[in-house]
Amino acid sequence: MPKETFHNLDDTKKQRIMDASIKEFAYHSYSEVMLSRIINAAKIPRGSFYQYFEDKKDLYMYIFTKIAEEKIKYMSNILLNPENKSFLDLFRALYKSGLSFAINNPDYIRISKHLMVNRGEIYDELVGDNLDIAKDYYINWIETDKTLGRVRQDVDSKLLAEILIDTTTNIAYDEMNTGIEINPDNMLARLENLLKILQKGIE
Repeated sequence: MPKETFHNLDDTKKQRIMDASIKEFAYHSYSEVMLSRIINAAKIPRGSFYQYFEDKKDLYMYIFTKIAEEKIKYMSNILLNPENKSFLDLFRALYKSGLSFAINNPDYIRISKHLMVNRGEIYDELVGDNLDIAKDYYINWIETDKTLGRVRQDVDSKLLAEILIDTTTNIAYDEMNTGIEINPDNMLARLENLLKILQKGIE
């Protein structure tokens, strides 16, 4: 995470550094990213960068933290579930909101695409923790639906949460691995087919 010197910068300079960093990571894979380009675009001395961040990985991790914070803020009204939607309806709404957030932030899509296509240690480190947090949320919502009679008591909540996470992660990976822009209609159609199977079963 950034050092205190970064947090002490004025907002304009911090934003300039973040904008330059996001552009660099959006248009280059992690291994191809060059700090010199970020430093030049942000108009800061090279030595200053290391007063703000430990290294490239530190900056990369921070960018994903900020993206996650923005996404949660964007989806906050749905996460509160004011309409008391069932778990699957809530999941559908969150998925649609997540797609909308991605479409409105194309550089974030590009950064995520590089991460997913070039999976490795950093992918496991970044995605693993976030998926565990999501799984805990899903399990709690499923358990709540059980108490309300919306989900059968014999349904394995953890397994259902894992199925949804694994399947939607694979849908995103398939889309991002095509080498073209994501197709939200195709992704939503695949999600709806999954939810139909889960709601109605196969027998």
